Amino acid sequence: MTFLALPRLAYQLWRLLLETGGNGALDLRMFSNWTALWFGNEPLVVYNLPPATYPLLWPLTGWLSFGASRWLWLLFYIISFFWLFGIIKSGAGVRERNETVFAGLFLIAVYPTSILVGNGQLALFVLPAVLTAILLARGRPAPGRDAAITLLLLFSTIKLPLSAPFFLVAFISLRAHRPVFLAVLGYILLTLFAVHFRDDGLLTNAELWIRDASRLAEIGGYGNVHKWLSAWVHSDYILPASLAILAVLALWLYTNRKTDIWIVLGVTAVFARLWTYHRLYDDLLIIIPVVALFRIFRSGGLSPHERAIAGALLFISWLALLSPGFFLQMKPPLGTIFRTGQVAVWISLLAFLLYHAGASAKGGAARGERAGASGSRYN
Repeated sequence: MTFLALPRLAYQLWRLLLETGGNGALDLRMFSNWTALWFGNEPLVVYNLPPATYPLLWPLTGWLSFGASRWLWLLFYIISFFWLFGIIKSGAGVRERNETVFAGLFLIAVYPTSILVGNGQLALFVLPAVLTAILLARGRPAPGRDAAITLLLLFSTIKLPLSAPFFLVAFISLRAHRPVFLAVLGYILLTLFAVHFRDDGLLTNAELWIRDASRLAEIGGYGNVHKWLSAWVHSDYILPASLAILAVLALWLYTNRKTDIWIVLGVTAVFARLWTYHRLYDDLLIIIPVVALFRIFRSGGLSPHERAIAGALLFISWLALLSPGFFLQMKPPLGTIFRTGQVAVWISLLAFLLYHAGASAKGGAARGERAGASGSRYN
């Protein structure tokens, strides 16, 4: 793990901080330029980001030069890494020192982490924020807790395609209605605030974003419903298909409200990866179902057959996340094979988590019936 983690980290840090060519912090460069153009009321070449993203990006890059932003993002990445690692460590039940070191190296070595650092992407900021909001929402409602959940959810909308499905978890599974409502209201206010700096009105900017984001979804990314529909059927079905996937997730969350929160998060993460446009750095989402699977594997409640399947899935997922990211960028047919393999791993993780959630629910119902029958004898 050290052999994989350290060279990848060194190369990607060089890309983030020092490389002056087009491959150096290329996404951060775009965020910096787009934020300056937006608040300067200058036309953008593309409108790939929704308006509310720009006020959230400004504290991270809008008030600094691109060169200074690179070092600020390094600081944020370090904070976010340890934040996310703490969540993963707790969720997976990792306690021993060797396991802790191995898990930390694994999080560094996986291709989504290394690529997003080199590119200057946002997933490493979003995941710990939205996961913390969900985990906080399990507690009793309180003004301070609700405020923290609201702010974390609102910040996570800096990359809305990644965080939006988790809002359903907070709203449906945990019934954190007030924080979700306030976060949505805050997002609307951020949108209105951002549009205030543009000569074009809200509707024009919304139309430009939908147009350019739809085009990007058709030609970029991999392993999502937008890409599949644009290639196989027709791009007109993209929005209905995405909404249908969210509806299926909402229905599952409603019928599985008592399921372990990490299984819920794992299922939601796979849905979040599939429901809309994502590139390979957003595969960091798959860390969540892997943690959920490891949690199940360590619980000791599996049959020998189930344990064998879970162990095999853990090993395959480990290999898939450690594979070089450039395999996924290769042209057909080799690139297609690797991309299809990655998606097959995600679907397998999803299938096992859904199966285990269903089996646990049936087992709980059976135990409840036995307890009821036992109680009736005493009556």
